[in-house]
Amino acid sequence: MKIMMIKSAKGISRADGAATMTYEAGQQYEGKEDWEINVLGGFVRMGVANEIGGNAGPTETKKKAAPRKKAAPKKSK
Repeated sequence: MKIMMIKSAKGISRADGAATMTYEAGQQYEGKEDWEINVLGGFVRMGVANEIGGNAGPTETKKKAAPRKKAAPKKSK
């Protein structure tokens, strides 16, 4: 998983959680191990980073509007 930070945020920098670091805004980070992917995915879910690269589909899709019925013609007197 590869991300681009939008805002700076603190997170763990080792698998055992014994060290932390500040992930800087404007920087790209790539996670290859499970714990790294979990940390980077957390930043994306919190809204402080965007996932980049790959062919990921959109997380939201727009619902298609239902077709409208045509109005009945007006009767003349």
